Amino acid sequence: MEGVAQAHMLLLLSNSIDGTADILVELCRERGVAVFRFNIDLWTRYRFAWTADGFRFDDPTGRSVASEDVTAVLWRRPSLRDTPEWEGGSPEDRAATEAELQTIVREIGDWARARGLLRLIEPSGPRRVGRLAQMRVARDLFPTPEWAVGWGVRWPPGRRMVKRLTTESVGEGRDAYIFVQSVETERLSPNWPWLIQEIAPAERDATVLYVAGRCFGFEMERTRADLGVEDWRIRNGAHDDPWRPWSLPEGLAATIDVYMKRLGLLFGRLDFLIDGATTTFLEVNPNGQFGWLDEPGAWPLHHAVLTAALDPAMAIDGSATTVET
Repeated sequence: MEGVAQAHMLLLLSNSIDGTADILVELCRERGVAVFRFNIDLWTRYRFAWTADGFRFDDPTGRSVASEDVTAVLWRRPSLRDTPEWEGGSPEDRAATEAELQTIVREIGDWARARGLLRLIEPSGPRRVGRLAQMRVARDLFPTPEWAVGWGVRWPPGRRMVKRLTTESVGEGRDAYIFVQSVETERLSPNWPWLIQEIAPAERDATVLYVAGRCFGFEMERTRADLGVEDWRIRNGAHDDPWRPWSLPEGLAATIDVYMKRLGLLFGRLDFLIDGATTTFLEVNPNGQFGWLDEPGAWPLHHAVLTAALDPAMAIDGSATTVET
């Protein structure tokens, strides 16, 4: 920010519909932390130039940031999926332009990583730590439902949960996405690479936000029987259902910490099932949403994320390239 000397200058890479980024910007103001937000879907309203001497952003209000001023970079959700489409050009032109924009933002992330400025959230986390790697490691530490992936085979009969291996949307439009589904395996075509998982018994669903070694637990207020579903993630808008703080069973936080360190992740949201005294692991999202869980006004989760983002010890060093199992 021109003319302002600050101990920190946080570059926040996001999009215009990211409510968590809105809160983080406000918390930066409260703390006196300089922050510059780049919303990738509003890219035409910014000016940007990158040369051998560095890069510079100018936002629609006239505020600016130069690469030499940046002391931390937080990769929130600089994604064009689910955001309003920007106008101009044919669909083919827009698709090509968006691919270039995403590449530029990834390059900014790589630039920040090389300088120890990329903090807490790893842009390549969802790709590096895929569902299969997650479950292979989790089996050593948590109760986990049995799973299988493949094609050209007939699965044992019975009802299973079906998931996608990728988090990318499919088909036409940004809303084209296949959610977790419950199916009879005999209905599955052998000509598709299915990921199937046993349906574990559960009373409630729970989730844990992991931020730099700290665990924040939450459980759904309503049971699965109340909801009439086998998995809350199959319901569109399930995040709108009531959630409440959850005290993790003894030892679970320490186990989660071991698990995340084995995956090489500093941040993530983990999903669990609660069935009596048994806590079953489902999956971890290395850049999971969490705003709907936080306490408005106090914002303890957002404060934890911002504190970690400003901590040099939370730099993504790039040493984790594969997951050891």
